[in-house]
Amino acid sequence: MQIPADAWQVGPWNRYAYVHVSEVVPTEPVPCGETRPLRIAPVELELDLDACTDGIAVVRDGALLYERYGGEMDETSLHLSQSVGKSVVGLTAGIVGVDPGAPVTAFVPEIRGSGYDGATVRHLLDMTAAIDFVEDYQSFVAYDAACGWHPPIPGGPGSILEFLPTIGPASWSHGERWHYATPNTDLLGLVVERAVGQPLARVIAEALWAPMGAERDAELTVDPAGTGAIGGGFCATLRDYARLGALVAEGGRGIVPRGWIDALGAAPITDPTTVEHAEGYANQWWLRDGRVTARGIHGQCIAVDPSGTVVAILSSWPDAVDERRDAEQRALIARITA
Repeated sequence: MQIPADAWQVGPWNRYAYVHVSEVVPTEPVPCGETRPLRIAPVELELDLDACTDGIAVVRDGALLYERYGGEMDETSLHLSQSVGKSVVGLTAGIVGVDPGAPVTAFVPEIRGSGYDGATVRHLLDMTAAIDFVEDYQSFVAYDAACGWHPPIPGGPGSILEFLPTIGPASWSHGERWHYATPNTDLLGLVVERAVGQPLARVIAEALWAPMGAERDAELTVDPAGTGAIGGGFCATLRDYARLGALVAEGGRGIVPRGWIDALGAAPITDPTTVEHAEGYANQWWLRDGRVTARGIHGQCIAVDPSGTVVAILSSWPDAVDERRDAEQRALIARITA
């Protein structure tokens, strides 16, 4: 299928592209190790799913209770998770022991003189870096081009590391308010790989993906320079996204430090301008409707209920943000976990 390079993320093209990402942009493998099997314990659920749902799985206590696929997806498909990738690197940063109080420039000196001057790793983790980047999905083209997700823009930055120094400071100070920006996460990915001294895909594989017991290799999209676009470019199977949620539900199982897990989503969001309807955000995870949650545009979600039930949903909504579909998804999760 010929997919437009400038429109693959939106409908109708994303229904195919989200499960064939490596046909559209370059990717690097994130190898799994020995699989941690999920027991199959089917539970009958009468669920009215959105037409653009590609997969939904429900897991509790190591058991797969419900699984359903749609669109182009089956149990072997790797599905783009958009900003769920942020939560993947958020856990990885905790596992490898990156110091949250360390200045970002200690790891990535190329951003000195930019809006990130004076920011710490904690500011990246909690989205409190004071930068002037605006997360506007209608004008995200320049950053997508730097990530390799859009055809190059003449004269524009050709990689993530070329783009980051162009970001200026905001009118407030680091740590003063919550300000969601995807470049924060891609910069965090650079911090993690430089702290460990290995490419990010390998770090995630060795620190998180293999120890977690993933069933299949994942993929990470990379920019033209080979830098991982972890802010949105992680691809995995539905069951492995559910395993990721189960890892959080089980307190990290000794893989992720318990204190890191306990902090997920705990920081309050105090910025009154946000329309995200969330109670907190920390370590690249949301606290939403009382559930620790990984979220991505176009309908991606892993919700970890306090009861231990995990709901993983993968979608290909035509639009990046759809308030009606979002409300319906939240209601569906509430019904499943009730």
